[in-house]
Amino acid sequence: MKLRLVALVLAVASVYACSSAASAFAGDDVVRVALKHVDAGKQLSRPELIRRAMRRSKARAAALSAVRNRARFSGKNEQQTPAGVLPVRPSGDLEYVIDLAIGTPPQPVSALLDTGSDLIWTQCAPCASCLSQPDPLFAPGQSASYEPMRCAGTLCSDILHHSCERPDTCTYRYNYGDGTMTVGVYATERFTFASSGGGGLTTTVPLGFGCGSVNVGSLNNGSGIVGFGRNPLSLVSQLSIRRFSYCLTSYPSRRQSTLLFGSLSDGVYGDATGRVQTTPLLQSPQNPTFYYVHFTGLTVGVRRLRIPESAFALRPDGSGGVIVDSGTALTLLPAAVLAEVVRAFRQQLRLPFANGGNPEDGVCFLVPAAWRRSSSTSQMPVPRMVLHFQGADLDLPRRNYVLDDHRRGRLCLLLADSGDDGSTIGNLVQQDMRVLYDLEAETLSIAPTRC
Repeated sequence: MKLRLVALVLAVASVYACSSAASAFAGDDVVRVALKHVDAGKQLSRPELIRRAMRRSKARAAALSAVRNRARFSGKNEQQTPAGVLPVRPSGDLEYVIDLAIGTPPQPVSALLDTGSDLIWTQCAPCASCLSQPDPLFAPGQSASYEPMRCAGTLCSDILHHSCERPDTCTYRYNYGDGTMTVGVYATERFTFASSGGGGLTTTVPLGFGCGSVNVGSLNNGSGIVGFGRNPLSLVSQLSIRRFSYCLTSYPSRRQSTLLFGSLSDGVYGDATGRVQTTPLLQSPQNPTFYYVHFTGLTVGVRRLRIPESAFALRPDGSGGVIVDSGTALTLLPAAVLAEVVRAFRQQLRLPFANGGNPEDGVCFLVPAAWRRSSSTSQMPVPRMVLHFQGADLDLPRRNYVLDDHRRGRLCLLLADSGDDGSTIGNLVQQDMRVLYDLEAETLSIAPTRC
């Protein structure tokens, strides 16, 4: 009888450890943390930084397409995926890093922010197969608060591919669309976030996370990933966060990008330099992690392009649709839509395509010799670009959709082919914008801001 009672207490404690995370993060709590770009500190020019981001975007585009197509062709959502078929999420080749700490005493971890996946995880020691990372591996044996989750834990059952060979330990396997994979023990631990405002302020919360001992693929110099998607495993869901926001600086910039989450008020727009615009968030049962928006079209110059709104529609089988993503740099469009946008720019710019261009440069035009000989700070006039959403029209700053590559004599559009019929609003478009996800009102709000 005593053994049964002990087992019951342990099972309840394992469930409580994560369910109490929401109650531990309540009231007027607001966490403000710094976001660091993965190429920060590398002394690269803007064209070099964007070319590197373009390469990552190509991998991300393929991964996002793999996620959408898996749901489309299986005709099922992730929880209904047939046995033996591994669900995939977007890639681990991401753009922004959060510095945090895990354990008691805290051990530093640099994790990649991903609004396109859910699992929170980091590489752990001892490690059978680990990727290169800037920090020492997290050592669970050196933490007094590390606790493997029992299979009775609620979050364990939320991991589609988990194993319960030992009832006191939940093991997991999580796959990303670019081939990145993590396998390990799912556990509970204390996570500490330091305030980007300084002053030594920190916030510590208990979270369920993956302690990965077999990890393959790409982490882009991070230690793990913090999922900010909609599903139960994400930080947003575990802490019952109803609002989160980020403001991404343009690069290269010495200003700091920031992430805010918690009990955010409308005062978050206090640093806005323009009006706040709001559009509904949409959900897909087939791809429940993603943040979809109702996108209606584009304007190039003074003309709204004749692209049917159905080209951006989210369909019942999970295909199509437009997501907002922090982990993709370029804005990705279906091939037919991209062709119309490029045609409009070419007609108005009256410039030839850059011959022999590197595919990594995307869509580039050859700049006239007079502009190539001018100052490196001069900019050739380009048509304006406006993204249209239900209830919002985002008139983009020039640098959010154009790259001036003076050294190569090119002007490039920061757009690319999505590889399928879905679209992605990338983070270059979102730079110097306050972006607020309101999961209670199911809206996305954007305001121009000098981040």
